[in-house]
Amino acid sequence: MPITRLLSGRAFTPEQTREMVYAFESVLSALHLADRTDPVCDLVARTIIECAEGDFDRASLQDCALSKLTKQ
Repeated sequence: MPITRLLSGRAFTPEQTREMVYAFESVLSALHLADRTDPVCDLVARTIIECAEGDFDRASLQDCALSKLTKQ
């Protein structure tokens, strides 16, 4: 799972990490991404972390990431 690899060694609380993992999984599901080795999953993980600056609410993280990833 790309997001846990990217979160390792960072200063996030267990609760913040849980919220980011939940948002990550939700965004993958919304984008119909099942193959966790797909490079797009890494992009989703990095986007979730970027969205987490100051806001760790899972719904907000999911909305932020989907907005950034689906911008046309």
